[in-house]
Amino acid sequence: MITIQSDLFEFAYVPDWYRHLHDLKCMALPEAWQFKKPAVETKNAETPILERYIHTIFRKQAIEFNSEQEDNKALKYFYIENECACFHTGLYTRQYQAIYACFERNKKKDTTLKWYFTGFCDAVSSKLRYVEPLPKKPYFPIMQNGVNFNPEWPIRVNAEHILSDPENRERLPKKLLRFKNLPLLLETAVELGRRKTVIEPGLVVPQGYQNQLQFLLPICLTDMEKPNLAMTLAERNGYYLGSTCLTLEMAYLNARMIARPIAPWLTSLVKK
Repeated sequence: MITIQSDLFEFAYVPDWYRHLHDLKCMALPEAWQFKKPAVETKNAETPILERYIHTIFRKQAIEFNSEQEDNKALKYFYIENECACFHTGLYTRQYQAIYACFERNKKKDTTLKWYFTGFCDAVSSKLRYVEPLPKKPYFPIMQNGVNFNPEWPIRVNAEHILSDPENRERLPKKLLRFKNLPLLLETAVELGRRKTVIEPGLVVPQGYQNQLQFLLPICLTDMEKPNLAMTLAERNGYYLGSTCLTLEMAYLNARMIARPIAPWLTSLVKK
């Protein structure tokens, strides 16, 4: 049984990576792939969201492939046979044809990597002429029963964990960190967010975490109409538990793994 490296750059030699991402952006259905005001500058200024998406989808499909006991079933996640390898990106062309990432055996002698990335293509490309069956679209079992957030359920905020964890604290507005009543402020903001979802259920966005469905709730700490961050909500027995805060950019990236975000508090972050 073959084992696939879960990191794209450890699996294959990938020349001219940013050009390939640019080509993918042009090939796929129109979508915003960069933030308006990125919190962190990246080397890839044109398609940082797309780059993160492809790396994460590759990792997901590789892990699924490695976890499958039967070879023929593993191929539905990641096709790897003879001289060709490919996986379904989860993206589609403007003609609604699936887009695949393709590899061939690496013939370069100055690298130990076994595979060479040749680009993105649709099913009719000559690169895939010997691939049958084609890999399936990335599948999220957590979504099979639909997204059912219950705005009437209470949200229990683990404020102590959030405020004692350095990574969570770093994501909070700095001017609030000195407030002694910050735990109460945080809990109040979460409750306000929950009440808003009663009227606007589309505010809540799903994300997957360790194969579990969670929800992302926008939290307004300094302005009642402008979210500062998102709280992850894990479903419990009749309530939701909030124990992690994410920056809005982190929330967008996580939400995009399941579907293109349509909630205004997320779409307002990206360039159209």
